[in-house]
Amino acid sequence: MLQEGELQRVGGERTLRVKVRVMAATNRDLGAMARRGEFREDLYYRLCVVPLRMPALRERASDIAALAEYFLGEFCTRNNFRQKRFEQEALRVLARYGWPGNARELRNAVERMAILTVSPEIGAEAVPAEMREEAGGEARSALHQARQDAEREQIRRALAATGGNVSASARMLGLERTNLHKRIKALGLGRDKQESAATN
Repeated sequence: MLQEGELQRVGGERTLRVKVRVMAATNRDLGAMARRGEFREDLYYRLCVVPLRMPALRERASDIAALAEYFLGEFCTRNNFRQKRFEQEALRVLARYGWPGNARELRNAVERMAILTVSPEIGAEAVPAEMREEAGGEARSALHQARQDAEREQIRRALAATGGNVSASARMLGLERTNLHKRIKALGLGRDKQESAATN
């Protein structure tokens, strides 16, 4: 039917011409499955005429606030609730969450917050605890990475300024030499020194 535009009903004798547009959706990598022999290759190529990739919600963080506000307004209208709105901090927490359940999970979370929040303002404390914890963990992880990057750059500059002399670099940075050695190792700067020495 996909190739010829014709089909025969089960038990029927007449061939029927059909003119249809087929849309197929999946959350699997059909191309890879076809290459492994887990999906019919001929069917894959007949379906895959105009492929459209729908990115996951976590890849569209800028859409989360607009979607959350839409779901909230729609839920309040449908259930005759007084209209509510999100505080900015609540939207920031929602934007940092990973959303493994995509828009459906966001809609459910918004409805839960709307039901459990008495006031017209939905704050960050109304965001489900598991989402706040994950979002907070990601924010802390990003902050930790930024601190490490800044520290690494400062130590690298001190080492460059002293020609790689750790004692002089430690004095410049106001650190004990042994502590600087530990930080150099922890931040992976020892590898830079070794590569530099090998190059020289």
